[in-house]
Amino acid sequence: MAATVKTLLENPGELYWGTRVGDPEYHYGIALDLRDGTLAVQLVYVLTDLDDTGEALVTPDTLMSCFTVADLEKTGIVLSDNMDDAPDGTIGWYCIELSVFNQDELAALQESNEEHDECLDSVIQALSASPEEVQAEDSFLEEYSFFDLLDELSDLSDKIDRGELARPLPFQFHLIGDALLGWQFADEKDFR
Repeated sequence: MAATVKTLLENPGELYWGTRVGDPEYHYGIALDLRDGTLAVQLVYVLTDLDDTGEALVTPDTLMSCFTVADLEKTGIVLSDNMDDAPDGTIGWYCIELSVFNQDELAALQESNEEHDECLDSVIQALSASPEEVQAEDSFLEEYSFFDLLDELSDLSDKIDRGELARPLPFQFHLIGDALLGWQFADEKDFR
């Protein structure tokens, strides 16, 4: 069973992983941290290197012990900026899309969400949840799975890339590392 938004909020800053099969295969990590009316969302993309036989060096099992970005580095997964000059022992690369949402901007987020096919539903629910609602056994946050959140965050970055979200954005958005996925239209430098 996939983690839910509730699980992510109960374990602030801890990465939870999922994989989408394709060519190339990407692994996705999401961490949420809700503090003092601010929700920090890390969407981490991991691209594996291959061994001499064409097998992936980064597998879902590799990532099971990676709860933070520092754990990725210790495992040999390095920031994508270093792709061309990867140190010995590198098994993959990562980049991060960091989004920071504030409760003070909730009305603007909700308006943007309505205009853009509800691409922020999970984020808005997480941002507006009280600590009691997060801890509740039957919390409504259980309705939003890791993959629901992943779809929304991926859609969000696609909309930013295509220029569909007007500036200024009602939240902060930063790319850390060279984008490994998407970013065909917007200039990545504008979001560093």
